[in-house]
Amino acid sequence: MNSLVIIIVALLLYVLLYMTYGKALQNKVARADPNRKTPAHRLYDGVDYVPAHPVVLYGHHFASIAGAGPILGPAMAMAWGWLPGLLWVWFGNAFIGAVHDYLSLMASVRYDGKSIQWISGKIMSKRTGIIFEVYIWFTLLLVLAAFMAVIGNIFSGTPQAATASLLFILSAIVVGLLMYKLKLNFYVTTVIGVILVALSYWIGLKAPLSLTYHNWLPILFVYIIIASSIPVWVLLQPRDYLNAYILWFGLAFGGIALIGLAKGFVVPSYTIFSANVVGKVPSPFWPTVPLVIA
Repeated sequence: MNSLVIIIVALLLYVLLYMTYGKALQNKVARADPNRKTPAHRLYDGVDYVPAHPVVLYGHHFASIAGAGPILGPAMAMAWGWLPGLLWVWFGNAFIGAVHDYLSLMASVRYDGKSIQWISGKIMSKRTGIIFEVYIWFTLLLVLAAFMAVIGNIFSGTPQAATASLLFILSAIVVGLLMYKLKLNFYVTTVIGVILVALSYWIGLKAPLSLTYHNWLPILFVYIIIASSIPVWVLLQPRDYLNAYILWFGLAFGGIALIGLAKGFVVPSYTIFSANVVGKVPSPFWPTVPLVIA
């Protein structure tokens, strides 16, 4: 099938589902009211409750969601053929992923920005909240361990990425201070941030930081502790906002390349139900493909 046809069908499908199913979730389930003040406005304290520009907020959530799974997952899913993964990206996103993320965010907004664990304990029972909290704790432990292992290997194997990433973090902090403390114009701050990101990558190529895998692990551990403890507007939000531009540029150039080439796939639409991908053992399409794509 021609790649241009798939792009057009995807755009039409997403617009249709957004205007129908998405609007139904917004109006009938979440009952969103644009005139209702969010906790960031009602409870503003300059630390945990700080209003964000809509574009910054969008970039923050976009970069948070578009992690390694949604980026690398579709490539891995090619082992089952391009059609199964494509169908999951289309319909799994619309009816499961987007629903989960949207309603989770809306629930948090309704309860003063509290976590889903806290909300479950409030609505259901204290025991439910405790069970959910334990589950989240162990899940995060696994995620952070995987994060440290993967990033440690990347930084030790590609020292240029280490330098670029460290400078990228500093750039995010600068953008956060310019945006929220100095109240610099949003567009000027964005331009400065994008320039700093480009410089970070350029300096990274010129001055690689070479450390071993075991040297990086404690550094990453300290980073995790600090990043999760300080207000989100200091680092995480501006970091993800700047990171979103990298993703947007990648999507734009990738889309242009697909449209320009407009050729069919070199892999079959379907190969086998159980492909040897995960652990080099037969892994069935369900639930493997939804898990690797996320």
